[in-house]
Amino acid sequence: MDSVESINGQPASKKVFIKTFGCQMNVADTERMYALLAEKGHSPTENPNDADVILINGCSVRDKAVHKAVSFLGEQQFLKVNDLGLRPDKAPVIGLGGCVGQLDKGEVFKRAPYLDFVFGPDAIDQLPELVDRAERGDRHFVQVEFDPTLSYSTETKIQGGKSAAFVNIMKGCDKYCTYCIVPYTRGREKSRTIDEVLDDVAKLVAQGVREVTLLGQNVNSFGKGNPNAKAREPKELHNPIGKVGPRAGDENFNQLLHAMEADPRLARLKRIRFTSSHPLDFSDELVSAYGSKDHGGVSKLAKHLHLPVQSGSNRVLQKMGRHHKIEHYIEQMNRLKALCPEVGLSTDLIVGFPTETEEEFQETLKLLDVVEFDNIYAFAYSPRPGTRASKLPDDVPNAVKNDRLNRLLKHQLKIAERRYAQRVGQVMEVLVEGMAKNQNMIAPGQNGRVWTGRTTCNRVVNFIDTSARNYAHQFVPVKITASTSLSLSGTLVHDADFAESLSQGSLLQ
Repeated sequence: MDSVESINGQPASKKVFIKTFGCQMNVADTERMYALLAEKGHSPTENPNDADVILINGCSVRDKAVHKAVSFLGEQQFLKVNDLGLRPDKAPVIGLGGCVGQLDKGEVFKRAPYLDFVFGPDAIDQLPELVDRAERGDRHFVQVEFDPTLSYSTETKIQGGKSAAFVNIMKGCDKYCTYCIVPYTRGREKSRTIDEVLDDVAKLVAQGVREVTLLGQNVNSFGKGNPNAKAREPKELHNPIGKVGPRAGDENFNQLLHAMEADPRLARLKRIRFTSSHPLDFSDELVSAYGSKDHGGVSKLAKHLHLPVQSGSNRVLQKMGRHHKIEHYIEQMNRLKALCPEVGLSTDLIVGFPTETEEEFQETLKLLDVVEFDNIYAFAYSPRPGTRASKLPDDVPNAVKNDRLNRLLKHQLKIAERRYAQRVGQVMEVLVEGMAKNQNMIAPGQNGRVWTGRTTCNRVVNFIDTSARNYAHQFVPVKITASTSLSLSGTLVHDADFAESLSQGSLLQ
């Protein structure tokens, strides 16, 4: 691949395709990869068959995610080796990255000799050089070393024209839950400074971003080790479990939220989301941030919380190395709902952890009834190599794991159906993400398009519009008229504020 074709005598840009598996952190990493390669003349394509560069950004948190990444890699073999075992003239460069790359390192070349290189999350900023190296003929090289510095500095890179952006504020995790591979694939905790994050978000807002999601493996421990040089408040965090998170004298996550609220450069930023969290670091002060100004509230903070609990059994939590108790988790959720009744709640759950009994699984079902989550992300336990839990006997049969998972999901669907139905009749503000993939809301013979977006409490809302207006990336009021266990649907409300936005042309194509 020494050259690319020309268009009207000018070199055509090389095309890059990235397949992403995993969490929001992986999605943000992919966005950064696209932006970095765009600076070197690579344009994105949605078809790997058209790509000059194919990158796989894989997740290794669960066995199924690893299999998906490796399976997709295998599907690309025909682009590198033809039926005679020869390399085609225009074979693309193929790289494997993310947590899968960090974990597998060079072992994957034995299974996929057509793979060119492997890279870890800390090597993303070196990606243009790695691709160039592969394009010049170097093969089977690995770049998975962790950044040895104690500080963490980066700049968010996004493609233009977006209203929402992911912003990495920290990386790594120091919790070492017994089942979790993340500390081994992402390293130890490191946080950006508050001032750097503010400057970063200010640039995004100037580009038109109106919602940011602050990312980290455990954002609630943000700031640990960074001196609170500007004496920001609150100087110390509290939790019913005990002393956790950054120490007094360090920066902390609540300081960041209040600083974002107060920064005049962020006046047009409408929503702040964050993920992911750990109950040990979910402070009383963060609960208060969801309340009114009088209770230490942050008005830009979205009315949504994703707080992984993993199990409803204290004994299983102890085996998982989680070190929080269900009664404390429920106590914080009750206080949060009292301060912010409209808050949307979601969590992560693992079923079939080693030694989990049927009675302990029932405790997880009871937890769903008590907290009433809007959504859950549930998984059957799979041992991850190198973790402490992988040394435990995997003594819950797969059939039992799958049965418990199905029962858990069915139980949650009933709760979600009831929770979503409570929104019918309300007017909710929706940030429109674009046209819905499923246009089945349009009746036969009816003109219009189905748009989709999310509320502040992270509920998906679909609505029909029969005009030619483009609602993508706009905040619009929608009256909820129907619900399912997964989403809401409604009609646009053309109130005074909405009419003003129309008069300014912001919703017109």
